[in-house]
Amino acid sequence: MKVRFETLRRVGAAVVGMCLVLLLVPAAFASSPDAGEQGNYRGQCRRLTRQLEHFEGTILPLAIGRGNRAWEDATNAQIERLWHRRADLCPAYGAERTMMRKAADRMRKFNRLVAAAGRAAVTYFSGGAIP
Repeated sequence: MKVRFETLRRVGAAVVGMCLVLLLVPAAFASSPDAGEQGNYRGQCRRLTRQLEHFEGTILPLAIGRGNRAWEDATNAQIERLWHRRADLCPAYGAERTMMRKAADRMRKFNRLVAAAGRAAVTYFSGGAIP
C-alpha cells in the first residue's frame, strides 16, 4: 500500500487543527469576564469582604461625620452593590442573603396585617364614619 504525500499533509493539518482547538477553547473560557463568577478565582470573596469592611468601617462614618448626605447615600449604595456581588459569587454569603430576604418578606406580611388591623379598628371605633 502506497501512502501519498497529499494524504499525510491533510491528516497532519487536521491533527494540528484539532490540537489548536483543544488548546484555545479552554483558554477562551478561562479569560472570559465572568471567570470569577464561575468560581475560578478564590480570592474574590476575600477581596469583596475587605472592601465591604473598608466602606462600612471607614468611608461611611466619614460621610456621616461630615454631614454630607449625598456622599452617605452613594456610600450606602456602593455597600449594597458590593454586598449583593459577594452574595452572588460566594455561596456562604448567598445563604445569608436568602435568610435576610425571607425575614424581610415576613416583616412585610406582618406590616400588612398591622395596617389591615388598624384600618378595621378605625372603622369600628368611628362607627363606620371613617372607612
